[in-house]
Amino acid sequence: MVIHSVIKQISEIGYGIFKRFYDDSIVERFSELCDKHSVSRSFIKTDGQTIMVKSAKNLVASTREFDDFFTDSRLISILEGILKPTDQWGMKISDTGIKNVVPGLKTPLLHRDDDLYPQLARGTPFTVNSLLAIDPFSEEVGATKVVPGSHLWDHDIDQAQKTVSVQLDPGDLLIMDGRTWHQAGTNSSRCKERRAVNVYFCSGWCQPGHGLHCGMTGETYSKLESHIKTFL
Repeated sequence: MVIHSVIKQISEIGYGIFKRFYDDSIVERFSELCDKHSVSRSFIKTDGQTIMVKSAKNLVASTREFDDFFTDSRLISILEGILKPTDQWGMKISDTGIKNVVPGLKTPLLHRDDDLYPQLARGTPFTVNSLLAIDPFSEEVGATKVVPGSHLWDHDIDQAQKTVSVQLDPGDLLIMDGRTWHQAGTNSSRCKERRAVNVYFCSGWCQPGHGLHCGMTGETYSKLESHIKTFL
């Protein structure tokens, strides 16, 4: 019932929230894994200066420790309900990572994930993006902002468009249609992080963001378990 409700939310307003997707014990384990796999990378602050932020890119190519989330049957059912994959093409993992919004980080522009491709999708999106909250999402710490209903629009993005901040508790899952306008908010706290584990799927006939098998070598890909291999 929850799965159908989330699919309905996404279809109607462009995003859906699966509350308590994981319990506290699993979130704690993922929090430890985020610390383990994050590396310091340079980002731009609101004042134009450089800031080092611990985050991670293309997780699926470097570790198997998040595979249970990336292939969780509930997540897959929701993605299939939105992407409507065919037997011939299926759907693929396009990107995975650890997002970390820290105080002072420059806010990205409103964008559509589907704009990775040169043509706007009609009917069903090319992509679906999911964020598993590791820390609380609130307006103070830069919760993801969305424009409800924008997945149904075909005009250029208006940066002045009114947004809604998505409030999440640790363990909640935010899932967005790839056409939905969204951006990370501004973290105005003094010292709080806003971390999330991200997995981004695309229709099987689309080029994944990190290329074939998310950039893995043929040898590495051949050794994968079937439950993750089928999405690469």
